[in-house]
Amino acid sequence: MASLGQELKRERELRAISLKEISNLTKISVRYLQALEDDKLDLLPGTFFIKGVLRAYSKCIGVDEHYFVNKYHEEVIMQEDAEEKERKRKEEIPFEPEKRKSRFRRVLALSLGIFLAVLAATYFFIFKSHKDNRSVFKEPAVSAPKEQQIAPPTLPLKVEVTESAQEAELRLELTFLSETWIQVLVDGQMQVDGTKQAGEKASFAAKKEFIIHTGNAGGIAYTINGRTGTSLGGPGIVRTDVRINRDNLADFLK
Repeated sequence: MASLGQELKRERELRAISLKEISNLTKISVRYLQALEDDKLDLLPGTFFIKGVLRAYSKCIGVDEHYFVNKYHEEVIMQEDAEEKERKRKEEIPFEPEKRKSRFRRVLALSLGIFLAVLAATYFFIFKSHKDNRSVFKEPAVSAPKEQQIAPPTLPLKVEVTESAQEAELRLELTFLSETWIQVLVDGQMQVDGTKQAGEKASFAAKKEFIIHTGNAGGIAYTINGRTGTSLGGPGIVRTDVRINRDNLADFLK
């Protein structure tokens, strides 16, 4: 049975298309395309990028992209099953006497430590509660006269909540300077997956974060909440798992 890379290479060669031609059309490095055909998926940056390369490669040579993405999933699952079986086989090997004793000592020491910690916490809680009950004196609450009570604000409070909710959003504006393959995930949901042409624009709003994968970092300019973003890299540079959120926002702003 032919592997994923072997099938892709065979389909490409049947159509007399070179890797260089695919690279020119998709803006994906020839090195990554060659690794895909050689079944060296560990040389590619990650799962999202691999699936994106598979889709772009398949479209470029005119084959069913869903078939090859599903085949990739099947091969990954088969590999994970084999690794799981090997792990279970190793776990079934009986411990040597000394290793068993060592493990028993560690478990006994851990259990004793947990017991002592729980005992100490219980004693501290009971002692503190008893002390607080003897020392704390609560004065009776004095209610304000009815004529001095102030009604809670209505409309201004709603306006403040609305403005706060709007400020909580992250707004990303993308401008494509040249042909660029890109994937954009907004709060974990895929919003863009394909190739954009020079002059195209796209905008997104997120509550938590954006994740960007691209095969041409120099082909993208962007702003976040109206502020200009720093460069993601030069032309033809592959970037994956570019995460933009409130914790690292300052790193992406000029």
